[in-house]
Amino acid sequence: MRGVVVVGLIALWPTQLLAQTSSDAPPRPPLCEGAITRLGPPPLAAPVADLWPASTFEATGREDAALDDVLTRASGAMGADSMGAAVLDADGLWSGRAGANDAPLFWWASAGKLAVAIAVLQLVEEGAVSLDDPVSRWVEGVPLGERITLGMLLDHTSGLYSSNEAASVRADPRLRTIDELVAVARDEGSLFCPGQGWRYSNTNYWLLGAVLEAVEGQPLDQILTRRIVERAGLSGVRFVTPDDAVSDMQSLPPPDAARGEGMVHPAWVGAAGPMLATPEGAVSLLQAVLTGRLLPTERVRSMLDLPWPMFDQPMAYGRGLMLYEVPEPGRPLTWIGHSGGASGIKAAMVWSPVDQAYAAVVLTGPGSAEAAANALLRTRKRRQSPAGT
Repeated sequence: MRGVVVVGLIALWPTQLLAQTSSDAPPRPPLCEGAITRLGPPPLAAPVADLWPASTFEATGREDAALDDVLTRASGAMGADSMGAAVLDADGLWSGRAGANDAPLFWWASAGKLAVAIAVLQLVEEGAVSLDDPVSRWVEGVPLGERITLGMLLDHTSGLYSSNEAASVRADPRLRTIDELVAVARDEGSLFCPGQGWRYSNTNYWLLGAVLEAVEGQPLDQILTRRIVERAGLSGVRFVTPDDAVSDMQSLPPPDAARGEGMVHPAWVGAAGPMLATPEGAVSLLQAVLTGRLLPTERVRSMLDLPWPMFDQPMAYGRGLMLYEVPEPGRPLTWIGHSGGASGIKAAMVWSPVDQAYAAVVLTGPGSAEAAANALLRTRKRRQSPAGT
């Protein structure tokens, strides 16, 4: 049975990520026959080997007054309604919360795409699918679906229109089936030929969710629970269902109509952002991914073989993993992870090789999860430095 997914999702982090609409999009592509000429900037170089974690940290709880203070000050300075964070390193696991604390779990929006990508790549490892398989094998009616591969869906090079951006969808936010979303993408027209360029599109991951369900014969939440939560032995992580009451989730503030935000409900989102988690659960998930507990290490590293520049942001997107260049006086820092955002929510879970630490931050209301994560990591570094620098 095919899953049902959201529409009305305004943006999945950052704010600019889905700012491009059909009015400023390229014209509909030609027939896309023969050789395809690449548009836009080329992919970046893959991360060097020493950027990846070399060991696994024990998630033993610890206290840290300095990090508690940073979390409180960051939440107040940003005006966030609530904020949760976790840092995992060789010293163990610190976590904290600030502001409202109504429920144990937060919605992580697009950061949940990482779990979907891992499940698809597990199927590739098992020989059930190939990255070169066309999506038309499982889902009918996808525009240019016979030329769009699973690999293109994973790294957003399919050219498919992000259906949540359509005016008709924004005016009527509700649960929609994959067939409805495909129909919207078909009516809006593709932005370029498959493999010709890069453009973030939730439609790509909605289709990957449909492929997972078709191959596995189970609803998406059950697939991800079995393949991610149970396989890695995670706690504090679950995946939403279409009829989910999300009563265990930190509430979201009402949308800001002045900023063009619309109503969104995590239970509508499907494979574009299906994860609810504590900060501790999110940071443990990222560690499980990067240290080979869910996929062989070489397969994990291949997720960033071709990281595509994301608009004008200091980020790049691979096959379900993001690469960040973080401004730092004197030298840029590189992070590996995934971010997410929608109306009322911002989230990020990252690995910082320089700090040899993971950080996960999620907040409701205004603010930047990445900025808070950077503040936590910088404070941790100063605390550990003998010179206090």
